[in-house]
Amino acid sequence: MDRNSVCYKIRRKAQVVAYHILPKKTLSSIYYRILVHDKLNLKEPRTLNEKLQWLKLYYFPNNALAVKCTDKYQVREYIKSKGYADYLTGLIGAWERVEDIEWDKLPDRFVLKCTHGCAYNILCKDKRLFDYNDAKKKLKKWLREDFAAFNVEPHYGKINPRRIIAEEYLGDTIIDYKFFCFNGKPQFFYVSSDLIHDRQAKMGFFEMDGTKISLIRNDYEDIGQIEMPKCLPQMIEAAEKLSEDFPFVRVDFFLIKDTFKFAELTFTPASGYMPINPRRYDYKWGELLKLPNKVK
Repeated sequence: MDRNSVCYKIRRKAQVVAYHILPKKTLSSIYYRILVHDKLNLKEPRTLNEKLQWLKLYYFPNNALAVKCTDKYQVREYIKSKGYADYLTGLIGAWERVEDIEWDKLPDRFVLKCTHGCAYNILCKDKRLFDYNDAKKKLKKWLREDFAAFNVEPHYGKINPRRIIAEEYLGDTIIDYKFFCFNGKPQFFYVSSDLIHDRQAKMGFFEMDGTKISLIRNDYEDIGQIEMPKCLPQMIEAAEKLSEDFPFVRVDFFLIKDTFKFAELTFTPASGYMPINPRRYDYKWGELLKLPNKVK
């Protein structure tokens, strides 16, 4: 949906109001019914989507490390502590207010991000053509938003302070490798052809050996068959190391020529409303995830 459309803006405002009025469990159940077309079972969750709902309501908001690693700035400390500092995207600056950004000191090309949510990205391909006023307006608006309220993801609401960061520009087309890790073990991944224009991306799911999985997400175009990069084993090894402290996390990397860069840790992909087709994979993947209170 176009982020500038009237319907989109009305929906976002309604979501914020509902988040502050209704119990989080009730609101999650409503969204689940609408988006997954099923009744949410939190007492005995079986599917991956149901277990992600359980984690986002009862576990991740109360896990300080998960909150820290949701923050696109603070997660850099975690990546360094795991020995992967060399795979971090170059950090140009970090600020808590738009007024503090030193625009004249930024390079000719850069990416701006707000650290407390998703899709809060602004690309600058050429400073001579960059619309600074529009960027300032967007950043101020995003800093005021509670990203937790849009799809009931309370762990985002625990991020404090909210920041703006500038990172190096990696290219016009981004290839993502996103590894779904269950209790410290990567089990499958998907490849997406464009992160920045997320909803225009093509996507394909793969087994850990690179075999294509015969499923699609209904909200994305299928990417088809692709050749796996030589650095795939190194990405898998890094994903395993970076996921070992969590019951579930998706470890995301940017593929850059013959190597890769860390993108982010995603604890609730699609907010736990992933439209998986065929649905049997939702149950299959759910069996892989052992929830903290279910582990003996």
